[in-house]
Amino acid sequence: MQERRLEIIALFAGLAARLPAFFLGVEHYGDAPVRIELAERWLAAPHVWRGFTEAFQFGPLHLSLVASSLALWPARHWSPKLFSLACGLASLVLLYRLARRFVAKEAAFAAAMILAFSPLHIQASTTAASEAPFCALLLGCLLLLLSGRTIVPGLLLACAGLVRYDGWLYVPLCGALVYAQRRNLRDAALFCAVAALPVPLWLWQNHLYAGDALAPIHHIDRDHRQLAQSAMQWLGPLRFRLYSLTYWPWAVLVICTPVAGLLALAGSARAIARRTKGWEIAAIGFVPVAYYAFRSAALADFRPLTRFAFMASVLATPFAWSALASFPPRLRRPVLALGSAALVATPAALAFASYGRNGGTAEWARPISPISSVPPGIRQAERYVRTNLSPRDVVLLDSAWHYLDIPIAFELDLPETALIRHRWPDPAGRVARNPPTLAILLYQGLLRSDPAARDASEESDRFGYAGLEFCKLERFVYATVYRRCAMASNAR
Repeated sequence: MQERRLEIIALFAGLAARLPAFFLGVEHYGDAPVRIELAERWLAAPHVWRGFTEAFQFGPLHLSLVASSLALWPARHWSPKLFSLACGLASLVLLYRLARRFVAKEAAFAAAMILAFSPLHIQASTTAASEAPFCALLLGCLLLLLSGRTIVPGLLLACAGLVRYDGWLYVPLCGALVYAQRRNLRDAALFCAVAALPVPLWLWQNHLYAGDALAPIHHIDRDHRQLAQSAMQWLGPLRFRLYSLTYWPWAVLVICTPVAGLLALAGSARAIARRTKGWEIAAIGFVPVAYYAFRSAALADFRPLTRFAFMASVLATPFAWSALASFPPRLRRPVLALGSAALVATPAALAFASYGRNGGTAEWARPISPISSVPPGIRQAERYVRTNLSPRDVVLLDSAWHYLDIPIAFELDLPETALIRHRWPDPAGRVARNPPTLAILLYQGLLRSDPAARDASEESDRFGYAGLEFCKLERFVYATVYRRCAMASNAR
């Protein structure tokens, strides 16, 4: 009865922490808007995904699950969030029950509460990003493995790998866990075979339709290589490599909140060093991070991102309590009080620093804030266009390295006949075939470097593109709205 009560407390705490983000957040991080748009497109005519040509770099199962939520309730701003929220809350219970396999109920409850107030898990649980369902699937897999099951956890990990491709990294790690726990090579081989079953099938789909079996992986690698090269040019080779090594423990401190993160790191490191009960779970979380750190620091072809430290942080939380217990008795209560305060204050501070705010601090906090948001000027520009949009208008939307054009397009929710995105192929040709009447230019937008553009900066009062002239209607921070010049004069 007490165990169930602790689970319910963690659930209600997690729900309370997620409700503000659920209602205030917008789809932006974790490629959430693109995932929803691809799911909507697939839902119009469901079929077997044709590899990278349709799913791009995203896991096909996650897109199908988002589409299923939309089929149940066709509300693109709410039903994918509800699906993620359900997965996020399920993860709290699964983490508690997993931790109870090798630690006391107090330690398991502490782990669940750390996850309940994790800023990144709150964000992932209230958007259409893939981390919340992936976390639930992997925790379910590990829980069943420790319960002696083989086939069902293999199926769960197979599903996790089709939600996020980094799930494939856990197949040999979990297979090693099966062998370490049972000393049964047949069980370990059976588990790995079940968990890896979708891999050759999906590789074949990519080969068949994209001409490259590893097309999604190659796309992700190219993206990270470009990000790493940009960061290296900015920081310099030595500083980038040092940054790549120190980033990961810092990420755990953010994901778990600082005090709890320190305790989780110390407790899990000690468990691995001493081979205490459950150490394999912590090791499973840290091995992928070590791989990412090697690629970043040694090969310089991977840009560290907080999301890639997420599962390592989650699997380290059950060991935070043991690190707290190692303090002298007179210090435990003050450290616990400090950790509890930081657990609540960290997500609140990140939300306060980023939501509805501009500036360097806001942009630093925004990707790890519990409330997924965009700069206020971006929301204002999108709302201004929606307010002033007529049924006959066509919008030209700039693109940018910071991807802020994507949430604008998602919120505008216009048919392709009424929207021309510079991110799409042949934007100048599309403009010639379907001349836009409105335009949105972004801070550091890429349209300015288009050969068909003239003075296409968000700071310009007038710009030209593909033979059309646009005049400023309204300027916001990071975005400016324009209308075709003759129409803008008439509007005034």
